[in-house]
Amino acid sequence: MKVWFKRSVVGAVALFIVALLGLAIFLLTFDPNAYKNKVQELVAERYQRTLLINGDISLSLFPRIGLSVKEVSLSNRDATSLFASIEQARVAVAIWPLLSDNLVVDHISISGFRAWVSRSKEGVLNFNDLLEGPSTEVAITEPAAGVASTGRVSGPAGDTPAEAADGLLTPRVAQMNIDIAGLELKDGEVHFVDAKNGHSGRISGVQLNTGRVTFDQPFDVTLKGVLQADSPVADARFQGQALLRLDRAQSRYAAQKLNVQISGKLADLQAQSITLQGNVAYSAANRLFDATGLSLGVQGSLGGAKPVQDLAVTLAAPQLKVDPSRAQLEVQRLGLRATGKMPTESFDVAFDAPDLFVSPEQARGESVSGTVKIAGDSVLGLAVEMAGLGGNASQLTLKELKVDGTYKQTDRLTRINMVSPLRWNADTTELGLTAIKGDVKIDAQTLGPSGFEFPLIGSVLVNIDKQSVSSDLNAVLNGNPLSFSTRVAGFEKPAIRLNLQADELDFDQLFPVRAPADASVGASSTEPASANAAADPVAAESTQAAQAGGGTPLDLTALDAVDVVATARVGRVAGRGLAASEVVIDARAGKGRLDISQLSAKLYGGALTGKATATSKNALSLQLSLDGVAVGPLVVATTGHDRLTGTGTLRANLKTQAQTVDGLLPALAGTTQLALRDGTIKGFNLQQTLVEISEALSKVSHGKVPDISARYDLTRETQFTALDANLNVAKGVGTLTRLTVEAPLLRVSQGSPAVIDLANRTLDVVANVRVVNTTRGQGGPDLSRLRGITIPVRVQGPFAEMNYGVDVKSMASGAARQVLEQGLKDIIQQKVAPGTSDQGKPAADPVKDLGNTLKGLLGR
Repeated sequence: MKVWFKRSVVGAVALFIVALLGLAIFLLTFDPNAYKNKVQELVAERYQRTLLINGDISLSLFPRIGLSVKEVSLSNRDATSLFASIEQARVAVAIWPLLSDNLVVDHISISGFRAWVSRSKEGVLNFNDLLEGPSTEVAITEPAAGVASTGRVSGPAGDTPAEAADGLLTPRVAQMNIDIAGLELKDGEVHFVDAKNGHSGRISGVQLNTGRVTFDQPFDVTLKGVLQADSPVADARFQGQALLRLDRAQSRYAAQKLNVQISGKLADLQAQSITLQGNVAYSAANRLFDATGLSLGVQGSLGGAKPVQDLAVTLAAPQLKVDPSRAQLEVQRLGLRATGKMPTESFDVAFDAPDLFVSPEQARGESVSGTVKIAGDSVLGLAVEMAGLGGNASQLTLKELKVDGTYKQTDRLTRINMVSPLRWNADTTELGLTAIKGDVKIDAQTLGPSGFEFPLIGSVLVNIDKQSVSSDLNAVLNGNPLSFSTRVAGFEKPAIRLNLQADELDFDQLFPVRAPADASVGASSTEPASANAAADPVAAESTQAAQAGGGTPLDLTALDAVDVVATARVGRVAGRGLAASEVVIDARAGKGRLDISQLSAKLYGGALTGKATATSKNALSLQLSLDGVAVGPLVVATTGHDRLTGTGTLRANLKTQAQTVDGLLPALAGTTQLALRDGTIKGFNLQQTLVEISEALSKVSHGKVPDISARYDLTRETQFTALDANLNVAKGVGTLTRLTVEAPLLRVSQGSPAVIDLANRTLDVVANVRVVNTTRGQGGPDLSRLRGITIPVRVQGPFAEMNYGVDVKSMASGAARQVLEQGLKDIIQQKVAPGTSDQGKPAADPVKDLGNTLKGLLGR
C-alpha cells in the first residue's frame, strides 16, 4: 500500500514537472503577434472592416492571462475612413474560473480611445453592423492563404490559428458568466456627425471608471467629459455617477443613486447648473419606465429670438411609473415649477399631480391643477383644473376640465371661463371635449360699467390615429348668433379648414379701444397723430415700435408650410369707426402663397370688392374697387380726420415687397384712380383765396397792401361738382398724372410738382386754378380781374400740417403782369409826403408794402 502511494506521489510530481516544463517551453516559443494577420483577415471577412494592429501584442499566462496591445484601429464598413482607434489597452483574465465557464476579467484599462460615429440621412448608424453580428455571407471552410506557409499551430482542441481566432468572435463567450473586476477608460474622445438632423460635435476628455461589472448585478460607475458641438452650438462639462445594473438577457437596465451634473452652453441654453438625481429603471422588452425620488433642476438663461434670464426649472417625481405593455400609469406628488424673465415680461408656471393611477381595470386620482402667469405691460393668467378621473385605461373620463383665464391690458380686462367633460378612447385614439360651456366678459372704460359679456358652447374632437381635429363653437353676441368651425386633417402637414358665420361682429366690443393716458399730452403739431393713435391702439403701437428704431421684421415664410382654407360670412361688421354689411371673405394659404380670392362688402351707400395676395417672399398685392361710396365717413374712419367728402368710385392696383413692416410703404408701386361727385375738400377755400388775390392786386394798383392768410385750416373748404385724379406710385412716391376739379366758378388741374410721398407722409402739389365765371351782379365776389389768369396754388408739407400759398413767380399770364405793372407804376407816382402822414405818424413805405404784399401772395 505504501509502495503504490509512493509511486502515485512520484508520478504526480513528475507530471507537474512535465507540465511546468511544457508551460515554460510554450511561453518561450509562443508568439501572440503571429495571430495579428489572422485576426485582421478574419475581421475583414466577417465585418468588411480593416483592423490594424501596429503595436506589439504582449501576453502573460500566470497567475492570470494578460493581454496588452497598442496602436489598434478599425475602419468603417467597406471604407478606409477611421471608425475607432486605441492607443493602448490591457486586459487581465483569471485562469481558474475559465474551467467552470466563468470569464473573470480582473481589469480592463484603455487609454487614448477615439471613435467617429455617424448617422446617414436615412438614419443608419455606422456601427449597426457590429451590433447585428458578423456577416453570414462569409463561411470559413479552409485556412486563409497564409496558413499553408506557416503550418498548423494546434491549440487545446487542435484548432488552426484562424479557427482559434474565430472562436474569440463567436457567441461562445456569450454563454459564459462574465465578471469584470474593473474598467478604466482614460482620455477618450467620441466624434459624431448626424446627417439626418444636421448635428455634429464631439465628446472629449472622457474618463470612465467602474467597480466590479457583473451582468444582472449592480456596479458603480463614474463618468465625466466635455461636450462640444457646432450644430447646435454646445460647450458643456458633465459628470455623473450611479449604481448601474445591466441585464442583457431580459433587456433591463437600471440606475440607482443617479447623480448627474451639467454646466455650460447647450444650444440656446446657457446652463449655470443642470442636476438630475434619483433612481430610474427601463425595460426595453415592454418599454417599462420606473422612477423613484426623481428630481431635475435647471438654472441658467436662454438665448435666441425670445431670450430668458434667471431661468429656473424644477421637476420632482417621488413616484413615476409608465408601463405601456400593461397600459398602466402611476404618479405620486409630481410637481413642476418654472420661472424666468423675458425682455419685457416675466413668467411663472406651476403644475401639480398629487396622486394618479390608471390601469386596464380602473382609473382614479386626485385633482390635477396647473397655472401660468405672464406679466409685463399686460398680464395673462391661466388656471387649469382636471377633476373626477374615472373609467379605465381604455375608456378614460374626466368629469370636469375647467379653464379660467384673464388678460389685462391697461384699462381692458378680459375674462374667460370654460368647463367641459373629457373622454379618451384608447382603442380609437379619440380625445373629446364633448360639452364645452363658458362665457367671456370684457371690461373696459369705453364699454361702460356693465362691460360686454357673451356665452359660448361647443365641442372639440381629436383623433390621433386618423390625425384629425374638428371643433365647433357657438356664441351669442348682443343677441346675434355666431358660429366658428375648424377642421384639421393631418398633423405633420395639417390641412386646416376654417368657417365663420355671424350676424354681427362689433370689434369695438370684442377689442375695446384703450382710453388715452393723458389727453393734454402733445402740442398742436402732434394732435392729429395723437387723435389717430387714440382711435387705433394697434397703429399707435406700430408707430412707437418704428420710432424706437429697427423696423419690425416681416416674415411670411410660414406660408410655405401651411394649408389653410378660410371662409367668413358676416351680416354686419363694425369697429374703429368703420361699418360694413354683407361681408364676404374667401381665402386660401398654401404652397408659399396667400390668396384672398373674394373680398366684398356694402359700406357707406356703396359696394367694396377686391382681391389680395401675399407670398412667403414678402411680396404683397392688392386690387380694390369702391363704387358709389360716400368717402366722407370712410376717410374719417380710416384717418381720424374730416378732409374729403363726396360720392364716387376708387380703383387701386398696388403691390410691394420688403423685409420689414416699415419697408412696405417705401417699396409701394401701382396705380389708383379716384372719381368723386358733389363734395368738398377740407383745409382751404380756393374761392376765398382767389378773392383775396383779386383784392390784393386791386389794392396794390392803388398803393394799398392787404393781409393775405395762407394757413391750412380744416374749417375752410372748397366745394366741387366733380373731382377726378389718377395717381401713379413708384417706390412709395405717388405722382399725380391727372387732377381735374370742377366748381361753379373754378377749374383746377395739376401743375408741377405734383408729388405725394406716402412713405414719409408728405406732399408737394401745385394746383393750377382758373376762374371760368364770376358772380358779379349776383351778390357774389368780383373775380373779373382774374378771368383768364391761371393761379398756381402750392400745397405742401406733412399730411398732419399741410400749408399752402400762391406761386406768383409761375403766374406767366399777361393779364397778371399788366395788373402788377400798373400797381408798381401807381405806387411810384404816388405823391405822399415823405416822413410823416397827415396824422403825424411816420408815413408808410410803398415799396416795402409791395414787398409785404408779394410775401403774402407767396404764402410766406
